[in-house]
Amino acid sequence: MTNWIVTGASGSLASACIEVLLAKGKVVHGFSRKMVEDERISFKQVPDYHGIKFDTEKCEGLLVAQGLFLYEQIDSMSVSEVSELVDANFLSQIHVVHSFLQQVNKNNRANIIILGSTSAYEAGKGTVIYGAAKAGMLAFVKALNKEYIDTDIRFWFVSTGTLANEMGAKVPNQDPDSLLDPLLVAQRIIEAVTTASNLWEPEITIRRRHIRLVN
Repeated sequence: MTNWIVTGASGSLASACIEVLLAKGKVVHGFSRKMVEDERISFKQVPDYHGIKFDTEKCEGLLVAQGLFLYEQIDSMSVSEVSELVDANFLSQIHVVHSFLQQVNKNNRANIIILGSTSAYEAGKGTVIYGAAKAGMLAFVKALNKEYIDTDIRFWFVSTGTLANEMGAKVPNQDPDSLLDPLLVAQRIIEAVTTASNLWEPEITIRRRHIRLVN
């Protein structure tokens, strides 16, 4: 039985991914700054994501899911708000991957998934810092795939449209029909990453397709 590590395990999409992994019979080790009450997983509450000790034995994957969203024009943000966004969406994720790579056996296969956002490609008003951090993580993943090309460790950057969750509710002027179901998104992510194949798509973008009905 293989293990998965999930950081930011209290989040909506992370919780949905955990449901999918458990349904596949995986053992899940969760980490979060918020408490998670789920007896089905091994959980540890952490004050931050620096230097976490992971159980990497028989580890199939790492899902890096912590993050913070704030819709605010940059000149209205405080210094602490900017710092918190950069830390949650960029620095803390780098720390998690760094710790994992120092502990995992490089001869084993492992999938490292960064939950990103379509803001990495097309951030706009109110999401300047958030989008910049996500774009930084995209560059991080691209560079890691080159650095680890001679190993069986694969890095994925998953970009989704706005989800039907608490974070999605913060985005103004959203069409309710365009919001994505976190569980359906989670199923797509885990299916893509765990399917045994030599085909590999390191950047996964998930949006809702709009279909125009013609009478």
